[in-house]
Amino acid sequence: MRRLLLKNLLRHPVTETAPEPDGAALAELAANLDRAARRKLGRSLAIREVDAGSCNGCELEIHALNNAFYDLERFGLRFVASPRHAD
Repeated sequence: MRRLLLKNLLRHPVTETAPEPDGAALAELAANLDRAARRKLGRSLAIREVDAGSCNGCELEIHALNNAFYDLERFGLRFVASPRHAD
């Protein structure tokens, strides 16, 4: 077991690295998504996510969508805590 572990740790990864994203292409994609969302929704969308007894994995994913890396709120999508605040 130790030999197999060391062999896998010392060899190069089998997968290829992902290409670096183009900043201009990402900005254009974000602008297109923003225009399409505004055209269909007309304004921002407040979503109430209901957890129905899961392992909290969904909750972690929802919180991750709101962090600075993904920042879903810049596209007009936000998650709210109360059904009264939701659309």
